[in-house]
Amino acid sequence: MKRPLATSDERGLSESVQWAVLGAVVIGGLLALIDAALWLHGRSVAVAAVIDGASAASYWHASPGDGEAVARATAAAGGLKNVSVTVVVQGTRVDVTIDAKVPSFIGWATPDVHAHATRPKEQ
Repeated sequence: MKRPLATSDERGLSESVQWAVLGAVVIGGLLALIDAALWLHGRSVAVAAVIDGASAASYWHASPGDGEAVARATAAAGGLKNVSVTVVVQGTRVDVTIDAKVPSFIGWATPDVHAHATRPKEQ
């Protein structure tokens, strides 16, 4: 049996257009998934950096600069960009805060990560 020709009152998309739209949605979803994984990795690196920095700054003869250097080195090794590290020593406590940007797969969005750690200062 012969298929009737399409008329102007039919709704929907042709099959090739449907596949093109579906392909774009799938690729967009994959790129979003990759970017989410990169952000989660960046957050883990930031947490590791503040823990390392707080540990280094909490040693008995260590200075805040020692903690900052260790935190920056860990963040750089993990691929974080525009890293800002703050180390505050208050009596028997060391606070380390990091703010950084996570590189993005897409490129136009660079999400921020923030982490904070506190350790007791050795006496």
